[in-house]
Amino acid sequence: MEPYQLIFEDSEIIVVNKSSGIPAQPDKKNTPSLLEILSEKFPNLNLIHRLDQRVSGLIIFAKTEQSAKQLNKDFQTRNITKRYKSIVANKPIEKEAKLTHWLLKDAKKNRAKAFEIKVKNSQKSELIYRVIQSSERYHLLDIELLTGRFHQIRSQLSAIGCPILGDLKYGYKRSSPDGSIFLQSYYLSLNHPVTKKAIQFEIEMPELWKKYGF
Repeated sequence: MEPYQLIFEDSEIIVVNKSSGIPAQPDKKNTPSLLEILSEKFPNLNLIHRLDQRVSGLIIFAKTEQSAKQLNKDFQTRNITKRYKSIVANKPIEKEAKLTHWLLKDAKKNRAKAFEIKVKNSQKSELIYRVIQSSERYHLLDIELLTGRFHQIRSQLSAIGCPILGDLKYGYKRSSPDGSIFLQSYYLSLNHPVTKKAIQFEIEMPELWKKYGF
């Protein structure tokens, strides 16, 4: 499998579909990262946001410092919309809901724990999910991130008893055939950092998901 698919490119930004299994940026294991691979073709790239190694989907990179500064600002002010799709085996009690937790990162275990109330050093984390389709055994969720925390979707869905397929770290019992987590960043909407024109990107679900009814 190719590490990425180029979705969009101009003089200021590139948008790619990252395959699962490749880290977005260099890690302690020295696994070749998406940033390093792309930098061979596009020098001086700036990584604007991240996806977990075993998660697939859309990532934006800035080609210039000016665009990087503007995109970082837009993320901080929530002027960029990120939507995800995920498959879970346990159907949430509510078909659609806003989840609010306080996430505390455990650096040693490389995971986050979600609390119902604020605890020391925790960060408020919010998302909106909606059940959009169900197969015989599984359920497809559409998720909009309202905050961008470490392992946020994985931790919050696990906290309501709906761990993502393949996500052993957050409570799912079996790994997936390709080692991926069934979580994909499928939609991005933003204003171009220079032209200010509204642009959006949307990709198809991974081929493997068809075997699960979607």
